[in-house]
Amino acid sequence: MAWIKTYETKDRQRGKPVKTYRVIWKEVERDAYGLPIPVDVANPEGRKRTRNRQESFATREDAEARRDELNAAKHSGRTSALAEQRKAGDLPFGYYAQAWIESQQVKVAQGRLKQRTLDDYEKVLRRYSLERFGGQAVASVSPRDCEHFLADLAARNLAPKTVKHAWLALRAVLKYATRHGAIPVSPTEQVDFSTGHAVGDREAFQHHPLTAEQIAQTARIVGERYPVYELLAYFLPYSGLRKAECAGLEIQDLEFTTRPGPDASGATRCVVHVRRTKDRKGGQWVTSTPKSRKSRRSVPLPPWLAERMRAYVAEHPRADEPTASLWPSRKNGGRRVKGERTVAELDWSHPPELGTWFETILAPALVESGLPVSCPARNGQPAQRGVRLHDYSRHTFATMQLSAGVHFMQVSQWLGHAHYSLTLDTYGDWIPSEDGGALNNLPEPAPALAPAVSEPSNVIQLFGRG
Repeated sequence: MAWIKTYETKDRQRGKPVKTYRVIWKEVERDAYGLPIPVDVANPEGRKRTRNRQESFATREDAEARRDELNAAKHSGRTSALAEQRKAGDLPFGYYAQAWIESQQVKVAQGRLKQRTLDDYEKVLRRYSLERFGGQAVASVSPRDCEHFLADLAARNLAPKTVKHAWLALRAVLKYATRHGAIPVSPTEQVDFSTGHAVGDREAFQHHPLTAEQIAQTARIVGERYPVYELLAYFLPYSGLRKAECAGLEIQDLEFTTRPGPDASGATRCVVHVRRTKDRKGGQWVTSTPKSRKSRRSVPLPPWLAERMRAYVAEHPRADEPTASLWPSRKNGGRRVKGERTVAELDWSHPPELGTWFETILAPALVESGLPVSCPARNGQPAQRGVRLHDYSRHTFATMQLSAGVHFMQVSQWLGHAHYSLTLDTYGDWIPSEDGGALNNLPEPAPALAPAVSEPSNVIQLFGRG
């Protein structure tokens, strides 16, 4: 309960002392995680420690308004930073974030949400929302706090899509807290934030696809250091598979056929069937379904790569096991000769974690080839935009196919895009003009005719009109 105390100051006005009005109230003390601190540590559910807080006002009217606001907040549960909040509101934001993540597991079990999508939600929460609100009592999160959260994200110069995802994750947790009675209304509902319109002043994200010559140079360098991965360095940009799709490939997913060639020998054909994905989570491999219905697809390989893949599978240590992983990972450790690179033993029971593979194997080869590699800001060094694994595989595949004249609808199907419009929006600049690409064929305007010059006439009008 808040109350008012009146004090006389040393100032004088018309010979009388000037009064000041102090609003005093008790507030629950909280620990670093936003939870109330008990008086008796042995009885955490018992009485909580409190402390007196006060604010001074020049007029009694302002003091009474503040007192009434605090007393109303105590009974309505609108804030816990200035008045004791009900128990649900005393729980920290991190508690509801974890509870919301657990509630989404039901959707995963029902097939309404991908596990990797939920994993992305959790990563975004940990990276942005929990960093700021994790230990704060959920009822103390105000609209102003949410505005500061957005301002901090903008100050980091993050991509608009990243800001949007961070905001949506924060909003989802606060809505969950609202549904469970911790707060009457989500503070995010009182913040003006919209991602539906942009003025176009921000520099657009630039993809970094590679050329065939750059792929060959990079794959050669990879092969000199890690011979088993040279073929993988070719396979990624010539198949266009996503990271998890490539990791999920098994021996049974490659279908080889032989067609008559120009000579007596037949030409080898290979079709890659994308049926599953594999992601590494918590040290374990998690198998899931592809991203969308159209992501279940079949991608043909060029004949020269199909021949190499046939030879690779023939020498695969587990070629007779249909469910064996197509690509090997590397075991930790390995023997090392002084002055030479560590030789790690291959593990054919699990696929490589391609994110780590890119950083440790492919990225150094790209740098040696003279290509920039994308990397985040580290140790005071600014972030660098360059080639990512997504650029190396999918963007390179798409641009090479479109530049070769393959219709964008066919490329869209090979990429597993949910809609053709996504392919158009992303790769429109590479679509040939005969397939609807950009080509300005407006005709030249006809030359303007000079105005006719009237010559004087020698005809004299004899009769005028009345």
